[in-house]
Amino acid sequence: APAFDDTARDDDRSILAERAARLARPESDATPEETAEILRFQLAYRQYAIEMRFVREVILTGEITPVPGTPDFIAGICAVRGQIISLVDLRALFHIPEKGLTDLNRVIVLTDGRLTFGILADTIRGVGTIPLDRVSPPAAVDIRHGQRYIMGTFTGDLQVIDAAALLSDPAIIIDEA
Repeated sequence: APAFDDTARDDDRSILAERAARLARPESDATPEETAEILRFQLAYRQYAIEMRFVREVILTGEITPVPGTPDFIAGICAVRGQIISLVDLRALFHIPEKGLTDLNRVIVLTDGRLTFGILADTIRGVGTIPLDRVSPPAAVDIRHGQRYIMGTFTGDLQVIDAAALLSDPAIIIDEA
């Protein structure tokens, strides 16, 4: 019977331990880039994104009940799972020429835990992740109105909406008084 060589096994272990230590070391001291999971949607031929952490759900546009005396950016109200929510039309808020409501319209229900409302979208393009350090400040010509609701632009054509600003703006809240 061949003799058992314990030194070969120790050599293999030291090689494996050295490899593991080398692979476990960070490549550089660079901090990992901060990313945001986003929902991409289209509104009047323009591409927008909004952070998923503010999106409760996406539903088909149901019956919209107009509310007299509200600003033009409030499309109306609708019932979502037994809750009445306001619907914000970003086309009116951003002064984008209207394309009209179609059968493909969606409602993106936003919430921050205190306030919940929906925004209208023509189509949903999907979800993804973007590095926040690559979102550049929006150009003033891109959106002349509603600039305070735009976080910036990603890859030149994707406007990233600042959902926190939208949800915390008192101008969006309709006071019944």
